[in-house]
Amino acid sequence: MHSTAPAHPRPRVALLLFTLLLAISANVHARGDDDDDRRGPVRCESHANKTEQCPIDGRARLIRQLSLTKCVEDENWGQARGAVWVTRGCRAEFLAERRHGGGWRDRDHDRDWDLGREDGARGKVLSCESFNLREKRCEVRVRRGVQLVKQKSATRCREDRNWGWDRRGVWVSDGCRAEFRVY
Repeated sequence: MHSTAPAHPRPRVALLLFTLLLAISANVHARGDDDDDRRGPVRCESHANKTEQCPIDGRARLIRQLSLTKCVEDENWGQARGAVWVTRGCRAEFLAERRHGGGWRDRDHDRDWDLGREDGARGKVLSCESFNLREKRCEVRVRRGVQLVKQKSATRCREDRNWGWDRRGVWVSDGCRAEFRVY
């Protein structure tokens, strides 16, 4: 009786490992250097109608609404430098879109507000302005409160309608441009 010796398993294992490494290498190469594919969504939630800011690396795009309240850009969610903000019950997941070739840069990504002059014991004066009816968040530490001291726009600035504040700063929207005293 003639018996054949079994084939040696090492060449098959080596071939299997080589194929596996080749497949992994092709997948990594296909993804390239752009890490957007590996960045997950950012969850940002407004509870009790309070404004919340969440850090995000790039321009935020709403990908999934979590709240019953409809999330509408420039009404109850928007962009701030390095962050997305939500307010008035909007809860959602956002995905960061990166700048490509001079892409989405707009006025809201530049620091166009001024926290400069000290007003004695009465606090600091902050200028915060909404352009193109967009919400603008002007970050400053608020200890006790904020008061509108000088309206600069034709649009009437009304607290809780087109301007407001929390501990992290002042927001304006719908064309409100004004100076605020921060305590």
